[in-house]
Amino acid sequence: MQWVTHLKPPPDIEAPVWIEVRLSAPPAQAEAAADFLAALSGQGVQLGEDEQRPQLRVVRAYLTQDAGLAGHREQIETYVAQLVEFCPKGEVDLAFAELPPEDWSAAWKQHFHPRLVSRRIIVAPPWELGQPRGEQEMVIIDPGQAFGTGQHQSTQLVLRVCEHLADEDGMPARVLDVGCGSGILALAALKLGAQSALGIDIDPLAVEASQYNAGLNGLADRLEAAMTPLTELKESFPLVLANITDQDLIDLAAPLSGSLARGGQLVLSGFLVKQAAKVQAAFEAQGLVLLESDSLAGWAALVMT
Repeated sequence: MQWVTHLKPPPDIEAPVWIEVRLSAPPAQAEAAADFLAALSGQGVQLGEDEQRPQLRVVRAYLTQDAGLAGHREQIETYVAQLVEFCPKGEVDLAFAELPPEDWSAAWKQHFHPRLVSRRIIVAPPWELGQPRGEQEMVIIDPGQAFGTGQHQSTQLVLRVCEHLADEDGMPARVLDVGCGSGILALAALKLGAQSALGIDIDPLAVEASQYNAGLNGLADRLEAAMTPLTELKESFPLVLANITDQDLIDLAAPLSGSLARGGQLVLSGFLVKQAAKVQAAFEAQGLVLLESDSLAGWAALVMT
């Protein structure tokens, strides 16, 4: 996740200003805060060591400077005030900072390196390519102004499902990625054997990033990215991937279920384990049944059919 200067938004789209949330805390509390901030922002977070105080960890999350910022900031401050009660004095620090696009880009390039994010998928930025071995596949991601570098647990959970499908029965020929972001899931599905994919997103910058990344991976002719509303899709897909928030999944339960071909699989993630039951219930109400579930570091994934 970063800003890049070579991806320019259309003239009528103003690039958002991002606010960095930086929280230092002991390891256990930092990991809990990372889950809280990811759920609050709906975006990925960074979790690393505090260079000044090795006993602590640093969580970085990002919020857009919009009408909801004040409410989000208040929730974070309330959460941190509660966190302080469980930590030694002086070991919890919270700071907010506005990041211009060029600073955002530099911050993400500093932390984004090739990484094996699942058993077979290496995600690498174009400025530092990885070296796949054996059955590993490399997905090159330059996220631009869209989120998705494969480092978040929800993305890794969806990749696990895709790898299992590829290993067992082979990837379906056609894939739909709802909320495609940087295009990482659609591109990984293609690398694992799908023939073509459609990625849709409400953010034009995400569509642009997905198309650009498809070109980086030599898959521009196999990935289509568009702002087509889910409700307007006329096609049904044997595999549908949706890594978005729990509330978005619940709100879109009907059209997501309707986009699934008979006998196909719908992979849902982007929510915490404690939120999984209500997400599952929303899709069962549409006539789908649960095939399997998985979890990683408090995040969950459901496979429905």
